[in-house]
Amino acid sequence: MLKAIFIDHMGTLVYDTSEWLTKLLDECVENSNEKDPQKLGEMWYQKHDELVMHYNGKDYKNEYEIAFEAFESIKDQIGLQGDSQHYCDLLVQHWIHTPAYDDSYDFFEQCPLPIYIITNNDLQYVEENMKNLELKPKGIISSETTHYYKPAKEMFEKALEITKLKASEAVYIGDSYNKDMQSAKSVGMRAFLIGHKDIEDPDITCIDSLLDVFEYL
Repeated sequence: MLKAIFIDHMGTLVYDTSEWLTKLLDECVENSNEKDPQKLGEMWYQKHDELVMHYNGKDYKNEYEIAFEAFESIKDQIGLQGDSQHYCDLLVQHWIHTPAYDDSYDFFEQCPLPIYIITNNDLQYVEENMKNLELKPKGIISSETTHYYKPAKEMFEKALEITKLKASEAVYIGDSYNKDMQSAKSVGMRAFLIGHKDIEDPDITCIDSLLDVFEYL
C-alpha cells in the first residue's frame, strides 16, 4: 500500500532556470575569458557534480560550500575574476526564487498522498522557495538532513528511515535518470522519470506531467 510520494525539487517541481541564474551567468561571462554562458554553466556544473560525489558521509559539506569551491576551481581555467561568495549569493537567490512548473500546483492540490521533497539543495533555501511559491510539502529531506547527495543510495535509505516508510510504500518522481532514478531504484522504490521519453528501462516509468503519476497510484 502506497503511503507517500517522494519528489525531486529542482527540475521537477520548479524550473532549473531563473532570472537570477541568468544574471549570475552574465556576470561570470563578463568577468571571464569564456563568453558562452551555456558552456560556462556546464563547466561549473561538471565541477559541482564531481565535488558532490566526494562530499558524502563523514566528508559532508553543504551545497553552498560546494558551490563556492566549484567557483574557485574554475577560476584559473576560464580566467574568472570576482568574489566567489558573491557568485554563490546570486546562486542562493536562484535557489530561493526559482518559479514552479504550472502542473506543480495542481499536483499538490490533487495528490491523495503526503508529498516529501528529496533534494540536494540546502534545506533553508528549499524551505524559503516553497514558502515563496505557497507550496506545502509534508516534509523536506535534504543533503543537510542525510549528509548524502543523490545519487548516493544512502540518501534514500535515510529518507525512508526518517519517514518511517518501506520502499514499497512510496514512489519517487525526478527529472534525472542518472541521479534520481538510480537512487530510487537502488533501494527498491518505484521511480517515475518526468520529461524524458527515450529511456528504455523496465524499472522506470516515463511521464510527461506530474499529474500523470496519479494513474499509477
